[in-house]
Amino acid sequence: MITVQISKTLSHVSEVAALLGYSSHTIYNLIKTKQLTAYKEKGCKVWKIPAFAVEDYIKSRVSLLHHRS
Repeated sequence: MITVQISKTLSHVSEVAALLGYSSHTIYNLIKTKQLTAYKEKGCKVWKIPAFAVEDYIKSRVSLLHHRS
């Protein structure tokens, strides 16, 4: 079992990209396709990604890997 502890409650795209080893472009695509939950506050251009969304995404990827094995 993989355990990931995220110390922040909200992260920006670049932070999540670094955590997952993905490009920022990939993170934007995950947000666009609703595979990763994120939001923008009114009047703000920056996506904010809740820690639970990152954890859920990681769990979904691990689950897919287990089903393929």
